[in-house]
Amino acid sequence: MLNVDKEILRGYIDTIILSLLYHQDLYGYDLSKEVKKQSQGSFELKEGTLYLSFKRLENNGYVTSYWQEGSAAARRKYYHLTESGRAYLRHKKAEWLFMKKLMDQFLEGVE
Repeated sequence: MLNVDKEILRGYIDTIILSLLYHQDLYGYDLSKEVKKQSQGSFELKEGTLYLSFKRLENNGYVTSYWQEGSAAARRKYYHLTESGRAYLRHKKAEWLFMKKLMDQFLEGVE
C-alpha cells in the first residue's frame, strides 16, 4: 500500500468527517473506527485531531451535537450533519472533483 504524506490528508479531515456524517449520526469513537475501516487502515484520526475538527465544524454550523445513552449506560456525544454542513460538503466534493481533474491533466503520461 502506498504511504501517503499525512499532511495531504490533513487538509481533508473535515471533509472526511462530514462525508461519514452524511449517512448517519455518529459519535467520535465510531467515526474514528469508520475512517480506519474505509481507508483500510492507511489513515487514522487521533482523538485530539478528531475533537478539534468536531469543535470547528460545530462552530461553523456544519454539525450539531447531542448526548445519548449508549451501551452500559455510557453517555455518548453524537454529531449530526446540518443542512449548512450538507451544502458545504457538496461544495468540498465539487472542489475535490475539480482538483482531481486538474491533477489528472498535469500527471497524464507520467509513468
